[in-house]
Amino acid sequence: MKQPPHLLLMPPNWIGDVIMAQPAMKAIASHYRKHRGCKRITVYGRSWLKDLLPYLNLGDASYASEIPAADTAFLFPNSFRSAWQCKKAGIQEIIGYRGQWRRLLLDHPLAHRFDPSCEHHRLFHLDIAHQMNIQSDSDKVSLQLPDGEREAGRALMLQNGLNPERVVCLAPGAQFGGAKCYPAESYAAITYSLVEAGWQPLILGMEADYEVGQLILQDLGGALWNAAGKTTLAEALQLISACRLMLCNDSGLMHVAAGLDIPTVAPFGATDPVRTSPSGAAVKIIYQPAECSPCLQRECTVPGHPCMNNIRPQMLLDACLSMLK
Repeated sequence: MKQPPHLLLMPPNWIGDVIMAQPAMKAIASHYRKHRGCKRITVYGRSWLKDLLPYLNLGDASYASEIPAADTAFLFPNSFRSAWQCKKAGIQEIIGYRGQWRRLLLDHPLAHRFDPSCEHHRLFHLDIAHQMNIQSDSDKVSLQLPDGEREAGRALMLQNGLNPERVVCLAPGAQFGGAKCYPAESYAAITYSLVEAGWQPLILGMEADYEVGQLILQDLGGALWNAAGKTTLAEALQLISACRLMLCNDSGLMHVAAGLDIPTVAPFGATDPVRTSPSGAAVKIIYQPAECSPCLQRECTVPGHPCMNNIRPQMLLDACLSMLK
């Protein structure tokens, strides 16, 4: 008797891209369970995926640090390496977009019907499923909150002197580069006003964002916490799930917060909200493009960083306060 297929999902390599691929991965996982009797779904990728996976709403999918010899693999990275890894692992059916000299490694080399340079990345990822005749209920991100995670986030806030009912998260960094980052002094002005209104700031991000966090908080008193580089990803996800609002650049944490329906405010400049805006029930994007926007560059080469400085702190503050009512 033929065994049910073992399905492998290989998500993209960045947190934000994984979240934008979530509708596609959910549709594929649901299809294989319902129509193919699949009982084993494995997700392979970078080590932080183990912390993110419980939020991705993929049922009982499990994380693997090495590629298993699955029956079918859906590849979301477009690299030659990802296809070659699956071929070496003995995967029988490999599905992904053609290109990067990997067409002969794919059993289903799919055409690029959506252009990620001008169309939303969620649709680009979702078309992998659609080209395999897998339908989706929605093109929106639908993350799930694992049991106990919000309570764990509230406990962390209390341990660090914060009132969970008044916490506003800020993520002033962006791994892609400085062009996406709103100025620290403008973040500081917004944070000062939020504190005046009774809110308590919590800075999240990588270790490299800690110094920026200190600049933002340096003139403030009262309850606050610069947790940039001081938490694991699992703890950062717990804190996001427990906060009242997220104010952040276009980043992976932005997509997580929005996908959990945490009120999310984000300035866009170097990147294009048409392509990478977050999906969620409570999102406000502030976009005041300069002549050079969106440049899609890692670092700004135009004096004055106009795309970001066109966004006045009051614009973001008003958006935050309107969502905190």
